[in-house]
Amino acid sequence: MAGALTLDASYYEALKRLTLELAGVNLGTNHAFLVETRLARLAREEGYVSLEAMVDELFKTGKTRLAVQIVSALTERDTHFFKDRTAFHNLRKHVLPDLHHKRGGGRIRLLSFGCASGQETYGMAMTVAKMRDELDGLKVDIVGVDYPSQALERARAGRYTHFDVQRGLPIQDLVDFFDPDGADWVVKSEIREAVEFRDIHLLSKLDTLEDFHAVMFCGSLPHYSAPARVRVLRGLSGLVREHGYLILGEGENLAQMNYGFDRVLDGPGLYQKREVIIEPEIDPDAKVPTDKTTFEKSPRRKRKLAGSR
Repeated sequence: MAGALTLDASYYEALKRLTLELAGVNLGTNHAFLVETRLARLAREEGYVSLEAMVDELFKTGKTRLAVQIVSALTERDTHFFKDRTAFHNLRKHVLPDLHHKRGGGRIRLLSFGCASGQETYGMAMTVAKMRDELDGLKVDIVGVDYPSQALERARAGRYTHFDVQRGLPIQDLVDFFDPDGADWVVKSEIREAVEFRDIHLLSKLDTLEDFHAVMFCGSLPHYSAPARVRVLRGLSGLVREHGYLILGEGENLAQMNYGFDRVLDGPGLYQKREVIIEPEIDPDAKVPTDKTTFEKSPRRKRKLAGSR
């Protein structure tokens, strides 16, 4: 396997540093084979004669678009439908019923953060569709975001191989929500229309996104460096509405910093954004009210007025 590696050894360390800088993800020590296997396909699709030619151009020209494409390929998560069952249990049993109870016939917004090739995002849409009777009158918008990448383009297409749909997708969901197309399966239009995908730098300021009633962020937290983890969670805290939810993966938690969230006791990995209490500003020059309930003058004031006559 080592004989198949083609890049100069210095490139591996350079790509590792670039990935940590742009995405906050440490590739680990045994990253050489991962780099080659993940980037070889990208090099072919981008029209380079070899993987080495693509990487060489990256470090000679510093092209931003190419850097983002390469880092996105290196950090792409291996995901499948309903991969984190605890997170979807929390969405189905707690988050959606509670938001429906509070909002009634209103509209809510859900975010799949780091959506990769879209299985999590479409899983959220399928969950909502299956709960249609329970969520009567509630309108749900779902947004999936991630770095611009081949994975995100696959998510937008809603097209999955037979291998993809065999991983975690119940057979009834396959029948109800997918159409066969050759050797592939395509998400049905009513589910695709309920979902929107956007490309965004996950470590950037997230103020280009609207606020959301619930954010699902599963499986990525352990891979971030400590500074990147703080940056991402602070950003997500600003996206979640008061009393909204942050749904983490099984075994993931906010550790010592809570970022304005309180843990929901009956849901591991489930947090709720607390209400922000704004204390009124006090004018130091303002008169302090007394406990008097009448406009009658005080006895001392009456005597003073009488003596002046």
